[in-house]
Amino acid sequence: MNNYSGAVFGFIMVFIYNFLDAGKEVYSGFLVQSAHPMMVTCIVFSTVLVFFQIFCLLRLRKEYLRPYRTWKPLVALNMTTAGSWITFFYCLKYLEPASASAIITGVAPLLMVMIVPFFIRTEKREYRWLLLTGIACSSLWLGVISLQERRNTYNLSVQEVIIGIALSVGCALFSIFSNILSKKLSEDECRPESIMAHRFYLTVLVTLLFSFQLQDVQSDMQNLFPGVLLLAVLGLIIPLWCLQYGIKSLAPSRVMVLISVSPVFTFGFQIFDPRLSPTASSFVAILLICFFSLAAEVWRIQHTGRVNDGYHRVSEDRNG
Repeated sequence: MNNYSGAVFGFIMVFIYNFLDAGKEVYSGFLVQSAHPMMVTCIVFSTVLVFFQIFCLLRLRKEYLRPYRTWKPLVALNMTTAGSWITFFYCLKYLEPASASAIITGVAPLLMVMIVPFFIRTEKREYRWLLLTGIACSSLWLGVISLQERRNTYNLSVQEVIIGIALSVGCALFSIFSNILSKKLSEDECRPESIMAHRFYLTVLVTLLFSFQLQDVQSDMQNLFPGVLLLAVLGLIIPLWCLQYGIKSLAPSRVMVLISVSPVFTFGFQIFDPRLSPTASSFVAILLICFFSLAAEVWRIQHTGRVNDGYHRVSEDRNG
């Protein structure tokens, strides 16, 4: 597959991820209001882990153990994956899904272009800082809006909403490192499916140990399981599968910029949730994030003169 086709394929995969992930965020926000975030995380990722284990053992036996050849990035990926998803489900207890999504995906591109060159020296800063700063500032504005609205609607304290914003920023940091580590494993010829089969061990272990300490675990798990199973399939297995292929096809910084438009999808899904009350101010902030994200991508293409994957300028074998 040539560079242009690889970029288009990666863009489509990230777009599908954005759409499905938005529905996941709204539905997750509903679940964590009625159950402990650790329990939701445990059930969801146990399902995801079992699915990819079975898939790889049945269809990709030769590729199953390939990620272990470079075990250090795999161990680090397990740590960052656990950090990103645990902080994500916790922040939904304090922030509206669209606000949490905007903060996570809005701050990430700016942090990404500052962090990636330290780990991938051939990765150039191909985005205009002003546009990435616009994404971050719009995200922080949305955080302020959320802090005001969430307090009035749910009588949360300032400290609780600040915790939600801090968890969102932490989730963005963990997601960045997960993106970088996933890219490194892809460069070592690891299939996206084999990476997915081995990246959730620590997430499941930590949340499982914590869930055992909760009261009424068995009854809560029985009540949660149908909804969480739906969340695992439509909200995690399919979108994460798509995202892993997007990471394989595109540069890490480009993936984060494309993901930053996802809050507009989350906002759309929130309209159908009677518990949530998105306002005109939050909608304007989300539109600004989308504007700066698209402007950053257009600027990159115009000033680099190419639409390929932008990663080492070498096409990848998408069939292997």
